[in-house]
Amino acid sequence: MLAEERRAILLQTLKGSGYLEVVDMAAALAVCPATIRRDLEHMHQQGHVVRTRGGAVLTVQSTSLELPYEVKRQRRLEEKRRIAAAAAEVVKDGETVILDAGSTTYELAVLLQRRRNLTVVTNDLHIALKLASNPGINLVCTGGTARTNVFTLLGQPAEAFLATLRVNWTFLGADALHPDGSVANVNLEEVAVKQAMLRAGDHAMVLADSSKFAVRGFARVCSLHEVDQLITDTGIPDGALKALRRLNVAVVVV
Repeated sequence: MLAEERRAILLQTLKGSGYLEVVDMAAALAVCPATIRRDLEHMHQQGHVVRTRGGAVLTVQSTSLELPYEVKRQRRLEEKRRIAAAAAEVVKDGETVILDAGSTTYELAVLLQRRRNLTVVTNDLHIALKLASNPGINLVCTGGTARTNVFTLLGQPAEAFLATLRVNWTFLGADALHPDGSVANVNLEEVAVKQAMLRAGDHAMVLADSSKFAVRGFARVCSLHEVDQLITDTGIPDGALKALRRLNVAVVVV
């Protein structure tokens, strides 16, 4: 495992619990405690964690640190597949959809291969590669600049292109869901593209597994009131679900 991947897992653990023990993480990742201590020291120097005796705690600055794609892809895979299956039910043959970049929208792309005469617009190079050979899919890529090691197209060309479109459905991913009903991202660069996708859709859904309720996002994307529905999994904290329903947010739990 690369140091970057290991540190991303440490960060995700911290986002879930707020604290971790060196010994526990060393056992979980099958490395020696000294390796975890070095990782935490590096993360401390970057301002992402505060070292404690035997472990570390999360700092506010960690709202802007992003997990590598391959790490995100393998986490909560069954939950993401259930969310994708629920989303796929609304898409009919012959419709037009936008798929935001992300590991949950990727699982939706896999299911949409069963549709006929579907037009799919995406800024995710993994999704594009998955759909490119399907004769039943009219694949459109947004253009833009690819982010290193993230496989996402961003920038003004992508935003300008999306501004010319009108589609039946937009499916957005999310890095974080906040108690006030807002959707947030850990990096600023993706926000404008996500907002352009939202404006292009007649209908929109946010697809986010329940771990996103334990993450604080750096940059606001939109309110859940701006979409038709949030689809998440049964791991959603009771407090978060009650808060969203008090805000009259449409939530589907699968």
